[in-house]
Amino acid sequence: MAAGGLRDVLTDWTDYDAAGFELGKILGVFPGNQLFGGVKRMFWVDGYALGEMLVDILDRMAETGVLLKNEDHQYMWNPDEPDRSLTRGDVEGSEPSPTLPA
Repeated sequence: MAAGGLRDVLTDWTDYDAAGFELGKILGVFPGNQLFGGVKRMFWVDGYALGEMLVDILDRMAETGVLLKNEDHQYMWNPDEPDRSLTRGDVEGSEPSPTLPA
């Protein structure tokens, strides 16, 4: 895993399974020395809740503009990052920020 986290891992287009695996390592779901080959099936076979959850997180990050997602189901860190700062209105429940999920 790169020292900077997901931003450094996803500097180029990365297949959904490898991106999910890297996210899992960053979150501590997989040990740092875990090899992708030992867990790749959880991303390929329907019904593996952990694999589905990790890819769902990637999708949510793409929805908010943190990541980009292409038609080949690959992810990349968005080099034109959106403004993710919170305002007092966001915290107090006024109009949700367009960069944050409602």
